[in-house]
Amino acid sequence: MRAPLSQPLMVILLGIGALAMLLPAVPAVVEGQFRVARAFGQSGVLLAGLTLLLALALTGFRPANVARSHLAQLAGGFLLVPLALALPLWRLVPDLSLIDGWFEMVSCLTGTGATLIDPLAVPPTLHLWRGLVGWGGGLLALVAAVSVLAPMTLGGFEVLSGSEAGRGAGGAIKGRANAVPQIARIVDPSERMRRYAGQILPAYAGLTLALWLGLTLAGDGALVALIQAMAVLSVSGIVAQPVGVALASGWVGEVLCLGFFLFALTAAALPGAHRRLPGKGLWQDREFRLALLVVLLVLALLSARAMLVPASLQALWGGFFTAVSFLSGTGLVSAGWAATPGGSLLPWLVLAALALIGGGVATASSGLRLMRCDAMLTHARHEAERLVHPHAAGSAGAGARDLRRHGGQIAWIFALLLILSQAVSLLGLTLFGVGLEPALALSIAALTNVGPLAAVAGEGPAGGAMAWAALPVAGKLLMIGAMLVGRLETLTLIALFAPAVWHRDQFRRHN
Repeated sequence: MRAPLSQPLMVILLGIGALAMLLPAVPAVVEGQFRVARAFGQSGVLLAGLTLLLALALTGFRPANVARSHLAQLAGGFLLVPLALALPLWRLVPDLSLIDGWFEMVSCLTGTGATLIDPLAVPPTLHLWRGLVGWGGGLLALVAAVSVLAPMTLGGFEVLSGSEAGRGAGGAIKGRANAVPQIARIVDPSERMRRYAGQILPAYAGLTLALWLGLTLAGDGALVALIQAMAVLSVSGIVAQPVGVALASGWVGEVLCLGFFLFALTAAALPGAHRRLPGKGLWQDREFRLALLVVLLVLALLSARAMLVPASLQALWGGFFTAVSFLSGTGLVSAGWAATPGGSLLPWLVLAALALIGGGVATASSGLRLMRCDAMLTHARHEAERLVHPHAAGSAGAGARDLRRHGGQIAWIFALLLILSQAVSLLGLTLFGVGLEPALALSIAALTNVGPLAAVAGEGPAGGAMAWAALPVAGKLLMIGAMLVGRLETLTLIALFAPAVWHRDQFRRHN
């Protein structure tokens, strides 16, 4: 049998999941919840045995196309591994069906944060497990972005490269010094994943620990602060309390969380070797500047509405914090969100738009992503300038020209695919008997991996966070698919199932 870290990606994920199940058993034993501890301990041992058998069965397995195999296993990991991670849920939550447990863990692993469980009806240890799965899913998204998607020019990197999405390139990403080398056909993706995981994990865990200590010192309980810290760093939005309920740390805790949202808005803020796209610094980063522009627009909107509807400073802060949270893809809601008598300062449709924009490339966030938005704005500005000066020559070098042309075109294509996916999800939910406005809120929440959006919309059409539980079985399956599409992105799925990739595989097997 091969070394543990040389196993296929899905086997590694199952093994990590088995070990992670033992962690919630420790606080359960300390608190005297022996039934909960047995559920996690026995589930971990069972999953470890199944993982060992699977590793033995796959001894000697060598895929014909290693890069495509890792892409397929990444998709299979987000789809099938949650079935194994749901073992403790089925034992601890009464009347939780197979589909419900699968939905819950897919939501956690993809960082969506949508839940079918009443937060007050289950022990805190179960929230710790949900938070751990979400935290691990965020780490997996970060590692996969730089080790699998970047060499194949996917996940937003296609905007920075002059090559076709999903095919990789022969050199570095244009316009970036010391950029990610496109070595999908040279280096085994599993080797890159191990190397990048070793570089990203210390910074990722260290930032989580720093926020955990900060929230604990601000007054939150140790377990609640840990879950909150993992929710912020993984942008999963998985917390131990209902949406909008104030933490003991109050506005101090929200200020701490606000500072850590930056790591979901641009990869330039991440310390260590994860920054594989070095530029001129954070303040010159295109994604960071666009995020600042969006935040300033939100502030202007809040100020303008406050003139019409008098609002307290608490309400203004609540709207600002919530807006930045949804832009980062986290979906945390400030306690001051609905502080004004007339309701919140920002309509939920504005938060839906922020969630659709999403965070930065090579972060744990989802959505359209800031780099694609910047490419579309650059392309639109260039086309408008050509209307005035048809023969004008662009400047700023070859990288800027590629961003205006190829980058803008591929960004518009992705935007159209995202709109098409949204339309399919919306139509499917309405066919299953869901009202138009709830279907709109739920489909956007699933595709952008910002599940708390449904709870915010619940003040109006969606009926609160329990709108997920009210979905029929077919609707839950559709939302599982939408969450996977939101995490993996449509271009990645197209590259995975493209006939050109099949032909290359067949050619390599025959030769």
